[in-house]
Amino acid sequence: MFLAFFGLVISGQLIAQDAKRAPDAVQKSFQKDYPEARDAQWSSTSGQWHAGFTDKSDGDRGEMVANYDQTGNHIDSQIPYDLSDVPPAVVEGANYPGAENYTYTRIERPTGDPLFQVDMNLQNKNKTLYVDEAGHEQKYNAHR
Repeated sequence: MFLAFFGLVISGQLIAQDAKRAPDAVQKSFQKDYPEARDAQWSSTSGQWHAGFTDKSDGDRGEMVANYDQTGNHIDSQIPYDLSDVPPAVVEGANYPGAENYTYTRIERPTGDPLFQVDMNLQNKNKTLYVDEAGHEQKYNAHR
């Protein structure tokens, strides 16, 4: 039993270490996209790489996550927003009667206009929708 537990601990540590080392193509794309970023925390899920970091560029956007595919193509970047920073049209466009616990995440994409991911609790169920900056609901495949 001890050997099985020890094996799980060791394999878990190796997986965790591998998740911190994104492929070179991914790291190069990330450095090109965010040259001011330091100490990115890397993870990998579903064949994608995710860099959690604080944007230190001139247009400082704060804490964010940049997502890349295995070959270094930038999929999107996600920036959590406080309600006070969300455009009024987004708040109005995502207003569902009876919904509560709204959270807003701005999604910036290499191509296309930014979107807001709006998460809420509606009738005791989690609901996610995507809204453009004008408040119109949009389709978005977040897990390409």
